[in-house]
Amino acid sequence: MKEPNVHSVAAVAARTVEIAWSGGKVDRIDLSRLIADLAGLAGLADADTFAAAAVGEDGWSLIWPNGEEIGTDTLWRMAREQAGEATPIDEFSAWRVRNRLSQADAALALGITRRMVAYYEAGRYLIPRMVGLACRGWETEHREYRRHA
Repeated sequence: MKEPNVHSVAAVAARTVEIAWSGGKVDRIDLSRLIADLAGLAGLADADTFAAAAVGEDGWSLIWPNGEEIGTDTLWRMAREQAGEATPIDEFSAWRVRNRLSQADAALALGITRRMVAYYEAGRYLIPRMVGLACRGWETEHREYRRHA
């Protein structure tokens, strides 16, 4: 599903926003990790600045008076991950690295294309919850195999 645009936004806690999407869905999104990880969003660590969140042009982003902006693609992905409807990118990437899998090997293990693995890790597509569950299953299966080998 293509992410919808933002209808309204309210800062409801330190670094947490409540977004009403154009389709009617409402999500609370904790942006604290994104703000900590991206130097370009450092100004949002200030509570007064963060509280001034507003809907960007045509609802395709959140904007702040200091010029900082977060697009709906990132917001929608984070909302789905935090709601447990999608696998977080960092969990997927950590699974691949922990198991010493190249993107091609990860694709083979999951029955998907290497390109899809690259898209998932780049944040171009939501990582379906079932892919995250498959990663856990694969890891458990291989742990058992190594234990008995």
